Amino acid sequence: MGVRRRSLGPDSVDPLAVEGVIGGSSWDLDYRAVIPSFAGVAWNCGRRIQVMSSLSRSPIGSVVPVSGYDARFDEEYEAEAFVPADLPERIDLPGAVWMVVSEAATELGRLDAAASLIPNPQLVTRIATRREAIGTSAIEGTYADLTELFAAEVLPFEEQETEVAPNVREVMNYARAADAAYGWIGERPVTLGMLSSLQAEIVRGTESDGPEAGAIRSGQVFIGAKHRRVAEARFIPPPPGDQLRAMCDRWIEWMTAPKPVKEIQLIARVAMAHYQFETLHPYTDGNGRVGRLVAVLQMMREGSLRAPVLSVSPWLKDRADEYRDHLLAVSTTGDWAPWIDFFAQAVCTEARSGHKRIMRLLALREEIGDAVRTAYPRARLAVEIADDLIAYPILSVSDAQRRFGRSNQANRNAVGSLVELGILEPYGDARYDRLYWNPRVFQVIDS
Repeated sequence: MGVRRRSLGPDSVDPLAVEGVIGGSSWDLDYRAVIPSFAGVAWNCGRRIQVMSSLSRSPIGSVVPVSGYDARFDEEYEAEAFVPADLPERIDLPGAVWMVVSEAATELGRLDAAASLIPNPQLVTRIATRREAIGTSAIEGTYADLTELFAAEVLPFEEQETEVAPNVREVMNYARAADAAYGWIGERPVTLGMLSSLQAEIVRGTESDGPEAGAIRSGQVFIGAKHRRVAEARFIPPPPGDQLRAMCDRWIEWMTAPKPVKEIQLIARVAMAHYQFETLHPYTDGNGRVGRLVAVLQMMREGSLRAPVLSVSPWLKDRADEYRDHLLAVSTTGDWAPWIDFFAQAVCTEARSGHKRIMRLLALREEIGDAVRTAYPRARLAVEIADDLIAYPILSVSDAQRRFGRSNQANRNAVGSLVELGILEPYGDARYDRLYWNPRVFQVIDS
């Protein structure tokens, strides 16, 4: 028995800490201190006892005994897992928190209105989804640059497995899963089947890809440091089995139940649902990425977002310690206010910056389009390629041909015209099927 090795970080335990899966023959897990109160110091049993003592007194959950065999130390283990209570149908929050939630809802509405004015929303949703892919993966310790992701997506699917670095492939997995989820959510609500399919795609081709990918976990998991016994884990999610499945089912039902929908404002409900999902920890890996994706899906399903133009993970990534600490604090104190306030700040800030980003991207698109139409009034294909650059800022001739049709030579001529005009520049040093990019798009995204 043992654990799967992950690419750092707490996504397997998301977003509380690093995870171990009891069952296998080896223990090889990277470790980072992730709970702020303990960051940068050695974990010890006294500190764990302090946390577990708080969890045992939690007003919104209970601890239950778990036991099993840990082959790393060739010994049986006994410990306690935390089982959260079902989410409440109503909550009381301080007025100051409701003001933050209300401001976040206003900014979310402005963002949605801006996106709805665009004839082809994909021009801005693709950027938002890729920013989210980079941010949500970075929270889990899987890092890639936005340029790397866009360049990798230019390659034909069959070449991506061999030509793209593993860390970038893992980020691409999330982008593909999110694209699929955003297509599904308009037709059906969030279901465990949907989330299991998304989780399987997110871990596809990684070391977490195996028999349990795409399924509610059948083994006990725990969150803690490498080379530590199970009894010394920082946090142990609920044990597997029928009860875990039932809690997940009730979580799904709560998200659309009439009373919570009526009594609790959407952004507060999204924050609460996110906490519950991460605490239940239904999968062996990918819980954080799936959970943050669900947050956007909830907003889309309820009509607050008509297109997936919100990406909260970049903000959370920059405050990862606070993020994890707030989630753990809900379990230990039962106080929803600090966590909902924190999450609402994420939505408010990212919605506001997202609105500005959309305006800047559309202005850049108009500027580029005018330049191409003026220089090449009859070059229809060059104009089409230029108009899509804010969504596809890196491309090759063959990629353009796949998206726009026409002959290879026609696309080669169009790309050449855009290079001559300074709209496109060579990207990288490939000689065959060379890549080209518009660096100004990335400057706008990052500004």
